[in-house]
Amino acid sequence: MELDAIDVIDRKIIDQLRIDGRRSFGEIGRYVGLSEGSVRARYKRLLSLGVVQVVGMPNPTKMGWVEAHLSIRVRGATADSVARALSAFPEVKYVGTCIGSFDLIADVRFETSDDLGRFLTETVRRVQGIDAIETATVMEVLKDEYVWAGFRDPVNRPTRPHPGSVTGA
Repeated sequence: MELDAIDVIDRKIIDQLRIDGRRSFGEIGRYVGLSEGSVRARYKRLLSLGVVQVVGMPNPTKMGWVEAHLSIRVRGATADSVARALSAFPEVKYVGTCIGSFDLIADVRFETSDDLGRFLTETVRRVQGIDAIETATVMEVLKDEYVWAGFRDPVNRPTRPHPGSVTGA
């Protein structure tokens, strides 16, 4: 994907979806100065490029699940091969490569702490190339938010005046 394919309007559409993934294309269009159809077309393009994904996000601890963050050091294999192997497990919800003390970060989710323990001792240990794992179990989610000030402008400020708005002084 080329970064040039994403413009300022696309970024504003993404900002509006981060505020509320169920916001209508018409409402988003009013904020960014496009028709509902144009927003829909841009949204479909962003989906096809893999730039956006709109999903419901449960709070794992309120659901009674056990969630952990795994910091993984790789030796004797590529980080990519280990990441792909981990990604195949349904319990693994996120895998990212990183720079620093560890090569990969993975988030996992289980129904019980026993399930987490078995996954770490039996399943993950069989993945070729994992040298070390540091595990941090999530006890309580205090903040899990994907809304911030936006890419370039405040997200609630329209790109151009709303139709019918009065401008000037």
